[in-house]
Amino acid sequence: MRTGRGERLHKTFGEETVGRMAATELVLIQVASFLRHELPIRLAHRVRDLESVQLLSDMASVKGVRDLYVRSFLDLIAFDNSIETVEQEERFANLVESIYERHSHVLVQMARGAYEFRKAVREMKGNEYELTDESNAFLDRFYLCRIGIRVLIGQYLALHQPPVENYIGIICSNTSPYEIVKRAIDDAAFMCTRRYGDAPEVIMTGRLDLTFPYVPTHLHYIMFELLKNSMRATVEWHGIDADFPPIKVVIADGAENEDVVIKVSDEGGGITRSNMKKIWSYLFTTADSSIQEGMVSFENDNGIEAPLAGLGYGLPISRSYCRYFGGDLSIMSMEGFGTDAFVYLMKLGDSREPLPM
Repeated sequence: MRTGRGERLHKTFGEETVGRMAATELVLIQVASFLRHELPIRLAHRVRDLESVQLLSDMASVKGVRDLYVRSFLDLIAFDNSIETVEQEERFANLVESIYERHSHVLVQMARGAYEFRKAVREMKGNEYELTDESNAFLDRFYLCRIGIRVLIGQYLALHQPPVENYIGIICSNTSPYEIVKRAIDDAAFMCTRRYGDAPEVIMTGRLDLTFPYVPTHLHYIMFELLKNSMRATVEWHGIDADFPPIKVVIADGAENEDVVIKVSDEGGGITRSNMKKIWSYLFTTADSSIQEGMVSFENDNGIEAPLAGLGYGLPISRSYCRYFGGDLSIMSMEGFGTDAFVYLMKLGDSREPLPM
């Protein structure tokens, strides 16, 4: 009960009872006890980071995020030290759910803070200024840890819901890359068509029958960002009235493979060699300044109502989603032709949570 390791998670929604308490209730109390101990520690680390990062910490949006984390930290430490009853667990679940919702816009709010920072510094140092390596490293660490916090809370809250076939919390034991990519294609094509009046075709090949344990929402975010980028590049490189070459998606896996690998290939003109190092930098974007300014008004972390390109954090955030479960994201480009993106997904259960402190 004290470890939070989830020894009884396989019995969720079962009929077994331990003493007077159902196994499901014991699981929820166990997970709540773990989160009561773990979440304040993680939030405190993020507050420390938000206060110590040079210059960026002075931006109004970043200060707002810092205040949000402080408030959530104080709410958690004010809760009972020990969670032992169903009533306590239910109150804790309500508290955690409110924190989960409260932090739902943090990704965009931090991007807005970084945008404010870059704009302020460029006014002093010129248009060529970009975020420093220290600032990018901070944002990498911050977003990776934010993913971890939301996975922990999301998994706990999902256990409160009625059972869904093939799901344990937010993890689907039979995630289909083919189905996820299909939905991402539809969403990206909708955005591209709204912006340009048309969208390139996407052709999928490879292991279309593959399923493996993963978090579908994470995979959708990654694939949506990559397909959105490829569609925009293809349309702008060839021209709106052209016959677009198709974007190709290949899903690969094998019995001896370490990872599930998904490749997205386009003929959108590629990326210049001088910009290849910048694509992982937060706020690097080829979108014009009017679109960037418009994006800072959006509240959703990701959605089809947003412009096709914006603040420039799609790629680094997608890489963080890959790396959280032990995978990675790499980009190879041929200037004048196109770009290949490789998504490496480690099958769940084979890696430990990365915890940069």
